[in-house]
Amino acid sequence: MNVRAHEPPDPVGVDVERLTPERIDAVLADVFDHGVRCRELDRALEGSPPGPQWLLAEFGDGRVTGACPRQSWRRSDGDVADRWRILEVLVFAAHAQIRLGEGAGSGWIATDRGGDLPEWLRPRDRSFLLQGWVGAEHRSVLDGEVPMTITREPSGTEAVLPVTWTEFSGRLRPLAEPGRSALESTGTWLTVREYWAADPATGAVGVAFHRLTGMCAGPKPTGPEFEVGTGDRIEER
Repeated sequence: MNVRAHEPPDPVGVDVERLTPERIDAVLADVFDHGVRCRELDRALEGSPPGPQWLLAEFGDGRVTGACPRQSWRRSDGDVADRWRILEVLVFAAHAQIRLGEGAGSGWIATDRGGDLPEWLRPRDRSFLLQGWVGAEHRSVLDGEVPMTITREPSGTEAVLPVTWTEFSGRLRPLAEPGRSALESTGTWLTVREYWAADPATGAVGVAFHRLTGMCAGPKPTGPEFEVGTGDRIEER
């Protein structure tokens, strides 16, 4: 009996396109060789305001981060990236992301796709707390148009982040129902967009794709919120 391999359903709300070698070369040249805005990312967002671009790259000998709010990058390193060192390069903005694989031998660009989607399949924005030891003695800030924060992580290693560091804190926000409250969080965040898909055979829905959308500091930029004490999710009204 022939058993057909399971084909995962395509995510909805996003288009993923494979990059040619020439387009991969253009990404590396802009971001690493010349330190200017990634034109491939801007082309994907044609017609949208040119917001900030971000970089998260993993190399065999370390990690490189960076931000490009307008025309020029500020990166946590000053060297040109040798291809053989690359494990993964992510160049991303609010509505698109470029991913280059090991050795920059392959690459893809993921772009938001508009359209009316059912509520249970709409992309979901999430934010994840970036951790570091509490206390000013565990970090230093390099000033400039793009502030760079050197912070010490609980593992003992150092991380360089293109954002002004805000330590995690929380305060209680009373809810309409007496005796109930939510925790409002403040900190330094990595934001992510999740795309969903439904299995045509079973109808099961789950996350089928995700990409990075930015870094920020301050109040938690996305939900969900949870009730203090019970941990129950607070539904938006």
